[in-house]
Amino acid sequence: MIRNSLAAVVLLLPILGAATTRASAADVPAERALAVAPVAAFKRPPSFYVHVGIAGVILDEGAKINVGGNRIVGGDVEIKPQVTPAVEIGYFFTPELAVSFTGGYPPRIKVEAAGTMDGMGLVGRSTYGPMTLTAHYHFQGFGRFQPYIGLGAAFMVVFDRKDGLMTQLEIDNAAGVALQVGADYMIDDHWGIFIDFKKAYLRTEARGFLGPAPVKADIRLDPAVVHGGVTYRF
Repeated sequence: MIRNSLAAVVLLLPILGAATTRASAADVPAERALAVAPVAAFKRPPSFYVHVGIAGVILDEGAKINVGGNRIVGGDVEIKPQVTPAVEIGYFFTPELAVSFTGGYPPRIKVEAAGTMDGMGLVGRSTYGPMTLTAHYHFQGFGRFQPYIGLGAAFMVVFDRKDGLMTQLEIDNAAGVALQVGADYMIDDHWGIFIDFKKAYLRTEARGFLGPAPVKADIRLDPAVVHGGVTYRF
């Protein structure tokens, strides 16, 4: 008899548990049920991402120019802004911490004489590749809007140069520091749009000849890069 009663209780336990669960769920107010619902999307980003878009490069240029060992007082250079396609490839180690590499289609620049040398014409031309390698912190808690700040290294690789006022023109590659700030606005877990601003501090040296006299110029570039376009997360 006792054995049969125990067996009945064992068989009834799953049924009673299910009934209790249904009753408890029915007693929870709708507001509380919403409160314990799963957190919405966009909390944890996937590992890899790309930013693809157009970048504007504005140089804060300047130069100290020496001809035949003598400084040209007030001599300077001018370089107009450039626009070029650019791509940033990044990887999230955590939802907050990521690293990325940014590069663009190499723009071609004209270096014009300026300052007290204004009116002397084209100093030379160059094609260069601007690049950055940065680590950044992504702020959480803003839903689809995801701002970030970063710091890293900036590079300029000179692919070619052509003479102008200076002959036998040579321009060194450059490396420096880059600051970064930007934000993604995610449309869903994979697609979004972004705006990104980087400020780099770069110095380089140019050498050549002005007639028979050797020329050396210490050049400040310090580009500001505004990059915007489409985000895709893998």
